[in-house]
Amino acid sequence: MRTLSFRLKIALYSAAISGLVLVAFGGTAWWLVRQQKLESLDTEIRALGARHPGWIGSRGNYQRLDDALKFIFGEPHENQIILLVKDTDGTIQHTSSGWPADLDPAQLDCVLADDASAVTLGGGARRGPGSMGRGFGPRGGMGQVAFTKIPRFQTVRTAQAEWRLGFLGTADTTLVIGLNLAGPRAELNRLRNAFLLVLPMALLLVGLGGWHVAGRALSPLRAIVDTAGRVTASGLDQRIPIPSGNPEMAGVIQVLNRMMDRLEASFRQAIRFSADASHELKTPLAVMQGELEHALQAAVPGSKEQQTFGALLEETQRLKRIIRSLLLLAQADAGRLPLVRQPVNLTEMLQGIIEDAKILAEETKLHFEAELPADVTLSADRALLHTACFNLLVNAVKYNAPDGRVHVALTTQNGWITLTVGNSGSGIAPAEQPKIFDRFHRVTAADGREVEGIGLGLSLAREIVRAHGGELILQESVPGWTVFQLQLPHPAE
Repeated sequence: MRTLSFRLKIALYSAAISGLVLVAFGGTAWWLVRQQKLESLDTEIRALGARHPGWIGSRGNYQRLDDALKFIFGEPHENQIILLVKDTDGTIQHTSSGWPADLDPAQLDCVLADDASAVTLGGGARRGPGSMGRGFGPRGGMGQVAFTKIPRFQTVRTAQAEWRLGFLGTADTTLVIGLNLAGPRAELNRLRNAFLLVLPMALLLVGLGGWHVAGRALSPLRAIVDTAGRVTASGLDQRIPIPSGNPEMAGVIQVLNRMMDRLEASFRQAIRFSADASHELKTPLAVMQGELEHALQAAVPGSKEQQTFGALLEETQRLKRIIRSLLLLAQADAGRLPLVRQPVNLTEMLQGIIEDAKILAEETKLHFEAELPADVTLSADRALLHTACFNLLVNAVKYNAPDGRVHVALTTQNGWITLTVGNSGSGIAPAEQPKIFDRFHRVTAADGREVEGIGLGLSLAREIVRAHGGELILQESVPGWTVFQLQLPHPAE
């Protein structure tokens, strides 16, 4: 499963958190608006009851109720307001013409509690806090409080509409006023739809904002990655630019830059030491080699002294090869490996190297197979390229099996020269394969044989190939077959 990028996660988290906040805010706002609409309807019902107490003032003559409704709400008024008048004994005195057929008046809970704060006062007197207004009393008299019961409100749904019912009462009569909730409900629906329409756009903007902010916050990290990718043995002078306006990241980058300063100083010191030591050892070793050669010639043939001088001369020559390899590697690490380019016939060079390798393989009786096209020429340093190719062939001979074979193939294609060297040895263990180019790492053959060497041949060969703009890799290694592939650019192709 593919892991989401940190930047995308920030954008998604921002959108998700903002979405939860907006949904909670929208739901709360919608609930508050709904409550405000219901309270407005309740207030209107209270006002209707307080302004028109005469609606219940004359028993048996309710025609003026419908007339008053027509006057207030216009024609038709049946789908906007409904009325019901009920006695304390439960007898229904009147229902308006628009009363829903599926709303049974007998099932309505019309029981009201007494309002202890309601009082009966004259026309100019102060009213109690629970009174609904003044006008015609239950019997039509002026200057009395119309309703003395605590009003109750209820929302009911019928087949055709939803109604907000208000229950107002006197000592002997209850008035039920119902207002249609279609208008407020439509306003709430429009508010909800507008919110649902704006919500995706708001989340998209928040997500884009989170993406932009995360991108700006991560830009120093991209600079760190880019700079770290350019830090090589020949590019230790790379430093990360310090961003402005981001003190936290600037502090981290300064620490990293100081660390790279220390690494560069240590690395260059190590390179300088290797180069200087190798260079200084060349002269005494040359002197030792000359003295040993002279002593070897002066010794009695077959004597113990001659054998000793011969062994010492071999070790001296081995030391010279090690020092030369170390010097070349130090120069390669510093990016200053000297290349004296000239036209090199790679085909002829490989033919000569194969002849030398056959001499080394006489004891193991190896069979050599060569596929070398004629006159493959490139511009390269002849001595260094010879060293790289020779190291590959010597490696194929050392790690081969008795009576095995060595296969050498040279091809040119798409502007590249490819040299493959295979051997029928026991192969390289999978755990050893990532380490074969490490310096001084000596691979133990899969059959347990100790192979002579110093562990610098492949490492030096790869550095020489890279200095020429190519690459050396282990193409495959299985029991019975191991192949190395060397590639060099061939502009003339």
